[in-house]
Amino acid sequence: MELREFLFEPLKNRSYSFSIISREEGILSGVARLEELASDLGLEVISMAQEGSLLIPGTVVFAARGNAEMVTKAEELLMGAIGKPSGVATAAADIVKKASPVKVVCGAWKKIGQAAKGELRQSVITGGAGLRISEQPFIYLDKNYIRMFGGVNAAVGRAKLFDPDRLVVAQLRGETLDIVEEARIAVQSGAGILMVDTGILEDLKAVMAAAVADDWRKNVQIAFAGGVSTEELNSIVALRPDIIDVGRAILDAPLLDFSLDVEGGDR
Repeated sequence: MELREFLFEPLKNRSYSFSIISREEGILSGVARLEELASDLGLEVISMAQEGSLLIPGTVVFAARGNAEMVTKAEELLMGAIGKPSGVATAAADIVKKASPVKVVCGAWKKIGQAAKGELRQSVITGGAGLRISEQPFIYLDKNYIRMFGGVNAAVGRAKLFDPDRLVVAQLRGETLDIVEEARIAVQSGAGILMVDTGILEDLKAVMAAAVADDWRKNVQIAFAGGVSTEELNSIVALRPDIIDVGRAILDAPLLDFSLDVEGGDR
């Protein structure tokens, strides 16, 4: 007889009600997985909060009934389904609020392992951040495309041959030329979004200044990325880019704290 089976032998004919409670403020995410696991465990679900619910300490996000073994497994599995996703959603919402009115996107969710990708993708959405740099169809030319073509001009030009009307996004790092010159060439070649992906505020400032001075600011959107942290958001927003791409500051968010408490049992 296994230890758990031995311990629960006197309790096998009893059922217990329990709740999962938030221990801090945040935004609930991971509800779809929570519901799936609860079904797999055979729990009698009493209540379940909705995806995106605002949480304060003491908020009941889930209540159910089950036998002693079910309750123990629920404690092992259910809080894990919502802890990290809720942490990510909470971080995303905080950054979106701090960056307003600049659009926040989180493209780094694509780099997450397959097992967690879907849940964290939903968490980013729940937190109010975007998944894509633009909602319209676009061609994204990252640094490797530009390297292989030998420069921004050739890469953007090739993309425009595929579809002259398709939005082209050029990732700029100032590798082949000064980043301001790269930006100018990208615009002249037909890029519609410039992604200043150096994480250096002076690069963003220089590109923004050139866009105004050369009178092409109204023709393009300017995005900024590269290890963006919450501490530098105010400085970035002050430069007035159109888009900020935030990765680790959202996806590396700590777990939101929940507790599972048994509230009663009956024979």
